[in-house]
Amino acid sequence: MAHERIKPEFLFDDEKIKQLKQIAPECFEDGKLNFETLRQNLGNWAQDEEDGDLEHFGLFWPGKKDARRLASIPPEGTLEPVYGQGLKSDGTPDDDSVNDSKNIFIEGENLEVLKILQKSYANKIKMIYIDPPYNTGNDFVYDDDFTEPLQEYLRRTGQIDEEGKPLTTNKKSDGRFHSKWLTMIYPRLRLARNLLKEDGVIFVSIDNNEVHNLRAVMNEVFGEENFISCVANINNPKGRSDDKYIATSHEYVLIFKKSDLSFYGWEPEEKVIKRYNKTDEDGAVYREIDLRKTGDADRKEDRESMFYYFYYNEETGDFFPSKDKMDLTGYIEIIPLRADNSLGRWRWELNTAKNNITQIFPKLMPTRKIWGVMEKDYLTDEKRVKPTSSWTQKWANSERGTEQFVELGFDKRVFKNPKPIGFIQAILQMATSDNDIILDFFAGSGSSAHALYDLEINEKKNRKIIQVQYPEPLNKDDETQKYAYEFCKDHSLAFNISEITKERIRRVISKVESNEGFKCFKLSSSNYRKWKDIQSEDVLRLESSLDLFNSSPLREDWNNNKLLTELILLEGFPLDASQAKSQIGTNEIVKVESEMVPNTLLICLDDEIEESLIDQLELDNSSTFICLDSAISNQNKLRLSDKGLIKTI
Repeated sequence: MAHERIKPEFLFDDEKIKQLKQIAPECFEDGKLNFETLRQNLGNWAQDEEDGDLEHFGLFWPGKKDARRLASIPPEGTLEPVYGQGLKSDGTPDDDSVNDSKNIFIEGENLEVLKILQKSYANKIKMIYIDPPYNTGNDFVYDDDFTEPLQEYLRRTGQIDEEGKPLTTNKKSDGRFHSKWLTMIYPRLRLARNLLKEDGVIFVSIDNNEVHNLRAVMNEVFGEENFISCVANINNPKGRSDDKYIATSHEYVLIFKKSDLSFYGWEPEEKVIKRYNKTDEDGAVYREIDLRKTGDADRKEDRESMFYYFYYNEETGDFFPSKDKMDLTGYIEIIPLRADNSLGRWRWELNTAKNNITQIFPKLMPTRKIWGVMEKDYLTDEKRVKPTSSWTQKWANSERGTEQFVELGFDKRVFKNPKPIGFIQAILQMATSDNDIILDFFAGSGSSAHALYDLEINEKKNRKIIQVQYPEPLNKDDETQKYAYEFCKDHSLAFNISEITKERIRRVISKVESNEGFKCFKLSSSNYRKWKDIQSEDVLRLESSLDLFNSSPLREDWNNNKLLTELILLEGFPLDASQAKSQIGTNEIVKVESEMVPNTLLICLDDEIEESLIDQLELDNSSTFICLDSAISNQNKLRLSDKGLIKTI
């Protein structure tokens, strides 16, 4: 393949500045480009700050540079399929590689997982919802390792023998209490933004401990102009009795869009539906709404273009709008009059009124004894209500979340304060529709998956969800974790939080009789060798390492299923891509396809490629064939390259 070198452009016009702002909004502060932040994002970490007295508005904390760097470090691991823990669409365990489910559960450290998902899911996620640790002083955290993040994760979870850093709490008495939390959340939000579609949106639950810092961070990452709202979510109407001065009754939900948001709102409640008390000749239900603008900016001088005349003939039924005042015999002139009889304006512009004349009609107002114009507002399946910034509905109550958890057969002490599924369903309904992908990388007890499976039974929108949960080890001697530990023991599950998440998803699927299963993956080390720097002057040792590295880029313990998944991700295919196996001679071919990717992958990981495969393999410009480099001769590489793209490992 030809390699084209990208040449830098040094003159930035307005359009390029706009593009840069979309790519890296965190580099703009107070509307100005922060060149220091841009330099750091480009990876020039060694150079010291040259302009120490540069002043600008923004959030700063000890460790921010490390947090930026952490987001830019490439992933070291991959995702490995785990069979027997997911469910097929028919509800049976996926004991083999055949699982056509579109829903994904990933057990792993979410920062590394987000990095791994970058190529396959960039600009593909419609909605992200996360419920991260609130930094109350009791949250269990790990300090992010800036040198070997994957190795540290594998040590923590017992996948390699070395002792990992212990699980600790981020106590308020510790130094850098807020800084540690910000350093944790910042790189994850940076990576999450890349995954959102241009019309995507992120919702983050948070409380008073970090809401102001989180708002500042999200302003930087997503751009202050993309802020939607800070919602007060009334999750405890009675208030917390243990609060000293004021009983806290709410949490917050911060909402940011990526760029151009498609927002659907909520289905109307019964009290709203009751207002639709009229029926037309076709049996359609509607309500009457005054076409005159009321409230703020309702005067003629506020929008001159939206003041015009209507003329109505009672005898003939003729009815039309006009910008000009007319003297017509037999016609009633209708203008928008405010309550004080001063001139008002209409809600619609003149052309809108002309184009929708069948949806409006003249009406004599019985109280004021003047003529007005009414709109027929029909109740349809698409009718949605704009959410307010205070969510007081019953579905927001945290007690309901615990009840729903218990209804699945769990002891309420197994998981504290799971999010109510109605709360997440409200978010899903306002921000997602058919075939949208939802991501939750702080999955917790699995409330997001519960909400989606339950909602899909009625709406059948074919939404898909990806959940990520850290396999936080459970301590049987810890008062807050002993019930979760006992639950795992009683049900022969591994002793970590993610096992409870998966078990909840399985129980939800069984309860709602969903025909949507889920696939399980876990974070693990890559199948590819990692180059290790040799601090030695021993030439033979260096040559030996080079020979080993060049003989095969794969580790000695690689396996087919794990490598297949890694290749799928490296080639930009999603985790739910279809995998169809076929046999050509003694060679097994896996054909990988997805609606999200225009091309096709053909993968053979056999030790030797037979001539029959070379002869029969069908390749074109939209397909790529991948095999082991040692399995195919140079001559056959040339033969296949004439048919299409071939890559070797």
